[in-house]
Amino acid sequence: MRNIFLVLILLFLFVNSAFAGTVFSGQNTEVLIENSFARESIPGTSISSAYMTISNLSAKDLRLISASSTVSDRIEIHEHTMANGLMRMRQRDHVDISAKDSMLFQPSGFHLMIFDLKQPLKAKENIIITLHFDDQPNIDVNYIIKGLKQKKHHHH
Repeated sequence: MRNIFLVLILLFLFVNSAFAGTVFSGQNTEVLIENSFARESIPGTSISSAYMTISNLSAKDLRLISASSTVSDRIEIHEHTMANGLMRMRQRDHVDISAKDSMLFQPSGFHLMIFDLKQPLKAKENIIITLHFDDQPNIDVNYIIKGLKQKKHHHH
């Protein structure tokens, strides 16, 4: 019996590592979070931003209403919009994700703004951000921190 339990734990760990960066809500598979990452904080600042893809696999609409984390007491949902040739960023109260649809959180679009960081975010570290939904269990999402300087590919 002990061997079966050990095999089940190892199987769980293997399957869990195979889906790193992919998070299902609780026990069901109605919400899928993929490609989650946050930006390294700029030296001397206490802000960052986080991105992901939220897929609503259910037959009903979904509403993201907030986010929280131990790295900051203030995370807001923001959206970049273009108005009169100027890029504006504004806070949003929520984001709706239609049934059987996805919402991409990306630079120059929807994103999470992380204010008042308790300590700087460093490249290759991980943080957990909890996503809060209107009518769905909270989801803890692992975000890898990406550096400010991305390697450029040289073409010869």
